[in-house]
Amino acid sequence: MFGVNKKTNYKIKVYQRVRLGFMAGCLLLMNISAQAQNEPFNTILQRINKDLQTFVKDKPLADEVTQHLKNLNADGSWRDINYADAQYDPLKRIKDMATVYIRPSNRLYNNNELYAAIVKSLQNWLDKNPKNKNWWYNDIFYPQAIGETLILMRSAKIGLPAALENALITRMIRRLKTGDGANTSDEALHYLYRACLTKNKATLDSAAKYLFEPIAITDGKEGVQVDGSYYQHGKQQAIASYGRVFAGNSVSAAFYLRETEYALPKDQLAILVDYLKNTFLKTIRGSFYDFNVRGRGISRKDSLSSGMGGMVSKIKRFDPENAAYWDASTLRTSGKEPASYAVTHSHNQYWKSGYTLHLRPAYTFSVQTASTRTLRTERGNNENILGKFLPDGATNIQRSGSEYANLMPVWEWDKIPGTTSRDYADDNGATIKSDWGIPGTTKFVGGVSDGIYGVSCYDLNYDSVQAKKAWFFFDKEVVCLGAGINSSAKENITTTINQAWFRGNVTSSNGAQANGKSELWAVHDSIGYIFPQGGNLEISNKAQTGNWYRINHFQSKTELKHNVFKIWLNHGKNPQHASYQYLVVPGVDVVGLKKYDRSMIQILKNTDELQAVKHIGLDMLQAVFYKAGTLAAGGLSLQVDQPCTVYIKDLNGKSPTLYIADPAQENASIKVLLKLPGLSKSKSIDCNLPTGAFAGATANFKIKE
Repeated sequence: MFGVNKKTNYKIKVYQRVRLGFMAGCLLLMNISAQAQNEPFNTILQRINKDLQTFVKDKPLADEVTQHLKNLNADGSWRDINYADAQYDPLKRIKDMATVYIRPSNRLYNNNELYAAIVKSLQNWLDKNPKNKNWWYNDIFYPQAIGETLILMRSAKIGLPAALENALITRMIRRLKTGDGANTSDEALHYLYRACLTKNKATLDSAAKYLFEPIAITDGKEGVQVDGSYYQHGKQQAIASYGRVFAGNSVSAAFYLRETEYALPKDQLAILVDYLKNTFLKTIRGSFYDFNVRGRGISRKDSLSSGMGGMVSKIKRFDPENAAYWDASTLRTSGKEPASYAVTHSHNQYWKSGYTLHLRPAYTFSVQTASTRTLRTERGNNENILGKFLPDGATNIQRSGSEYANLMPVWEWDKIPGTTSRDYADDNGATIKSDWGIPGTTKFVGGVSDGIYGVSCYDLNYDSVQAKKAWFFFDKEVVCLGAGINSSAKENITTTINQAWFRGNVTSSNGAQANGKSELWAVHDSIGYIFPQGGNLEISNKAQTGNWYRINHFQSKTELKHNVFKIWLNHGKNPQHASYQYLVVPGVDVVGLKKYDRSMIQILKNTDELQAVKHIGLDMLQAVFYKAGTLAAGGLSLQVDQPCTVYIKDLNGKSPTLYIADPAQENASIKVLLKLPGLSKSKSIDCNLPTGAFAGATANFKIKE
């Protein structure tokens, strides 16, 4: 043996330590490198997994899944599903099974029978490879649902067989269609799922790019418009239909990708936050949507239930600056606070979409119209079959928010609130004959707004009915005027004031005195209606029958019967230059309506050339000029040389403000001649109006001595 002296032994030990340290360093670097390769995929995947389980109620879901297990065939299919025309099921059922399987809080957690059922049903789906006639299921829902199920199962103690998972990931692959607004973000979402499952950077790059692509101002194209509204399927208002998809996907994407290299850029964050705050969330009263913004989705059960809690709670994580606003929205939409909670006064005139939204803590009032510049509310995929009159001045009037929720199957569809139309013998007269893309028929449609108050108008000429319709928006009341109502149709022509759930009692005047005047009025469900001009008023609170299928062929044929409050004016057959006047006063009972000071409202004109209202208490004048002309009343004179909408604030003050807009969006300038009580002499103003993308928007001018 060779001996080793102490000095040599010391060198060997030092070498071994250095070598071990080097190896440990290499292992550490390898581990860091492996973690780097897994990021941000793991972080994003875990966020998605957690998000998919938000609001899960373990017991009800376990009960539902248990029933699905009992009905599952040996081959992994369900007898009650038509796989030749598969829609949400069976993938929704499989996703629900995966959800309860991975949750330690659920009684079916790690259940062997359930695991086997998940594998069998997924394999059955893979083998059958169902296709639907509606491309949306094939290209959006199927890959999304598959991706969500696979992400959930990634957190299971026993994952899916590798061959099955890989085959399903391959099945998720679809060609991504860009430039298609909400649909693009919908498809990009399952790209994100697939990127995280495969740890593929190129796929993640594409997913992030196209998830955020729709967050832009796209004048006249599908997406967010310069006025804050939303277009889809052409120039059609889609604020809480496709706009809901856009909002949901954009918020989810920003939430999943926050604090990574893929985080939403600040300029796009500003666009998204503005759309959410100043448009989308304003259309929700309590936890219910305004029916005017749901598009053809109005014909789906529960379509007015917003389910906003999850979305709003995410926004704070990437937009903490507006945390107080998001918190208030969460409380209001979840029902933890009343519908009035933290609602501020606002009035939005969306000149691109023909939509008006008037908010007060006590109520929401909106109007939807269509013009030659926009499309009428669509029928498509056999949805919204009877929605013919939805864009003809439909008025959504909400206090609690639930006034119309799930009432649509029994609606009389030729009496949509706010509309003037033919009173058909049955609802077939309200059938939309053609799918998609029907343009409006008149150009003078729009309004003027200062952000708090405003006036909107609609030159109705549709289905053999003509009318000049206008809405004047204040605080306690909305004044609704109609003039020039003409029709040679064989049916009676009616103007519907409301058609909502019957709640409590209906009280009407029957010629009784109110505030010292003999005036026609009615009160129902804390909303008052006053008819200064009288008229042939009809009120019903009878039961109405119908089913969801008649308005949407994907819905149930089960017959429903509900008591409906319906109030309308009957103009009779062959009306010529008929008119109407009514005030909507939300937030009152009978006693309150009798005390309501009607003298504050002066209806100055209501003809087919000019409609004008003066509010004494608010010291303002609002007018719609359908042609050039002059309004002279009570010491004031207002003359315009072009058709327009006008609103004057501080009418009797020393420095009034003039707001003006061109609903036809044709004039770059309008000349106004004013003589007002607070001014010693007349004023002539050449009002230069917005043009281009902003044509139809409001211009304002300060008037001084």
